[in-house]
Amino acid sequence: MGETKNASEVSDFLLELYHDASECRPEELRLRVLQNLQRFIPFDFGVWGGGWANGRLVTDLTVLNQSEAILGEWDSVAQEDAFCDLTLNRLGTTARFDDVPNYRASLAFNEHWQRFDATHMMATIVGEKTDGYVSFVGLCAENRPMTFCDTQRRFKQLLMPHLSQALRMNRELWTGRAALEHEAIALIDREGWVLCTQGPFDDFAEHEWGGRIAQLPAHVMDTLKRGNRWRGEMLDVRLSPFGSNYFVHLSIHPALSSLSPREREVAGLFGSGMTTKQVARALGTSPSTVRNQVVRIYEKLGISSKAQLATLAGGK
Repeated sequence: MGETKNASEVSDFLLELYHDASECRPEELRLRVLQNLQRFIPFDFGVWGGGWANGRLVTDLTVLNQSEAILGEWDSVAQEDAFCDLTLNRLGTTARFDDVPNYRASLAFNEHWQRFDATHMMATIVGEKTDGYVSFVGLCAENRPMTFCDTQRRFKQLLMPHLSQALRMNRELWTGRAALEHEAIALIDREGWVLCTQGPFDDFAEHEWGGRIAQLPAHVMDTLKRGNRWRGEMLDVRLSPFGSNYFVHLSIHPALSSLSPREREVAGLFGSGMTTKQVARALGTSPSTVRNQVVRIYEKLGISSKAQLATLAGGK
């Protein structure tokens, strides 16, 4: 195959990649891309997923031609895996098993990878926009005497930014399609890690949980996974399945939707039991300003007491 034909085929691959990113669901996209990669790099099975780097926790995974147990059971050797150490320390750089000295004598290789016939692996890990969240693509070959060559490694590394960008674009498109007016929405994985957002998600999260969040609080996820809505001081939260992931929908309590963002903030603090002085101190304003805001809040909500406000703001 000549160099010109190679360049043409790569261009066709990228065009198809971004076209599929606009049409396919995330899991279908990843499978199609892995299958298409086999036209350029001979490998037997592949993995494309994401997770939390510090805990080496894989929470979002698509596997081609192999069992998901290849990473579902990897946690037993994750902390001892020198290949994972190498790729995490060189984010964005494609590495091979053979780059780790004596790797085939290691516990991780003999107790895990060999059980899945992964004689060779070539993998790249990249950091994503969510702090601490990484995505990875690994290509594996079974029972071969030869490693992946340098040309194949360079080609995969060249493609990796495109794969990451296409998946991010794909997730944002599907999240946007699922969004409703006056609602914030996020695509999350099975452990509650936020993959992408639409609408005022960060603003809503800051008011409810005190800051931007990379992962939904565990008690919220537990409630949602049981099939229940979660109700906080300001938010109603519900979950809807999307492949192996979820959409999480955040909306202001209907009773509070008529309030401005600042008024909702005051309502939440005052309704939680704070005095006007405490609310003023928390928001960096004056008690008289808070009292005027409380009066307007009462008028908008048609209530006349702090107890009624607590019921509306806190779901009590």
